[in-house]
Amino acid sequence: MSKVLRVSVVAVGLAAIFVLGFMARHVIEGLFPVQEGQGASPAAVQIIELNGQSFQRWAKPRDVPDLHFSDPTGKPTSLSKFRGRMLLLNLWATWCPPCREEMPALDRLNARLGGDRFTVVTLALDSPVKADAFLRQINATTLQNYTDTQGLALSTLGVTTVPTTLLIDAQGREIGRLSGAAAWDEKPALDLIQSFLKVSP
Repeated sequence: MSKVLRVSVVAVGLAAIFVLGFMARHVIEGLFPVQEGQGASPAAVQIIELNGQSFQRWAKPRDVPDLHFSDPTGKPTSLSKFRGRMLLLNLWATWCPPCREEMPALDRLNARLGGDRFTVVTLALDSPVKADAFLRQINATTLQNYTDTQGLALSTLGVTTVPTTLLIDAQGREIGRLSGAAAWDEKPALDLIQSFLKVSP
């Protein structure tokens, strides 16, 4: 086989490999499309600044598993019990200094906006006794002592740090979340929540 012929054969082979690879990529993408709101693309998330903290709003609301936990009386309850109201779900613990720091602001937010269309649920990753003692210590007037007695919240919601706060719409879908403590009773946070309340049914 001549040198020129060998080069031509190699070139044709490389071209065929490129074409097959291109086709395979599009077949795979067709079978397994990238879903919005799953962190696969930067375009899927809008960052909203709340006094130095970043609220991540998903491009499309995400379904949220029906997390089960205990209500203030110790009885079982779940996220589905809050359907019909927008929910600010805050995961916290008494051993977490930033959690303790932001709790009064969450209480003031709930006092201002809480009602038939919106409520704050502070879910303690702690014992009910410790969580209740802390809420009493800060003189919380609107927050109730919900606790993750089964230890399911972090894994179920895909949370890796506390505090983390999820904004959940009236249909039970996650609008977005914020990791870290925030000034929830100040204008940026109030404007954010009220903007969603205006467009919700």
